[in-house]
Amino acid sequence: MKNIAGNNVSIFLYRFDLLGNGIDFVLNEAIAEDMYPDIAEKMKPLVHACCETLLRYRHLSVSNIIMDGNILVTGEFEVMLSQGLGRHFPDIEKQQLFQDAKKVADLLTEVMDRRSNDFDEGKQWTPSPAEHTKNHEKVKKGLEQLGRKKRQRAQLQWLADGLLVRPGLRQLRPEDLPSGVTTSSGYDHRGICYVFEHQKLGELGRIVMIKAGEQEMLMQADLYIGQENPESAIAKKRRAIFEEVVATIHACFNL
Repeated sequence: MKNIAGNNVSIFLYRFDLLGNGIDFVLNEAIAEDMYPDIAEKMKPLVHACCETLLRYRHLSVSNIIMDGNILVTGEFEVMLSQGLGRHFPDIEKQQLFQDAKKVADLLTEVMDRRSNDFDEGKQWTPSPAEHTKNHEKVKKGLEQLGRKKRQRAQLQWLADGLLVRPGLRQLRPEDLPSGVTTSSGYDHRGICYVFEHQKLGELGRIVMIKAGEQEMLMQADLYIGQENPESAIAKKRRAIFEEVVATIHACFNL
């Protein structure tokens, strides 16, 4: 068995396949049957984040498998992107993607090790039916936790580097946002992420602060694309409110 790079594989762990307009996460069946609920909860936000990143580059993939992760015959873990795809990624985003891909592999290795220990100790275990549905709220909470940790690390690094906040830069206040809009930490491989939601309209979009230099940041705004027709009244209202959010935040950086 070989991975998408043509290297010999000892244990297939997972792969991300192109499926319609989305990404399908395919997990080793034996590991899936042995999965522990606590490990699955840790893994789902990481897989979700990887899918979101890969979706932005799916049109550039030359193969149906856009990324795979395997343990090689040498015993090493290797994650590979579709041939040539890596050159389209900014370095920081690719590093973050690969780091989370490695974390997923570590969790799957933990499943195998824990199940082996249970077997050696004679613990009885009956495989539970495969869980195909996603708990959106749990995944969202997991992404929020990952985002907060990432932001805290960035703040500590900022202080460690002795960097100063630009004079005149104003911190955004809740009352600055349009009525009914709330914000929370999100998780994105490009940079520090904030997710904006409306009490009635749901998710509006996200703003990602991407490091573009020693003391420069690029603000990337992504409108949430739901199931509604882009020309529907709800979609237009959601877009209008998010544009107001983006304008408000942009103004804070231009005082």
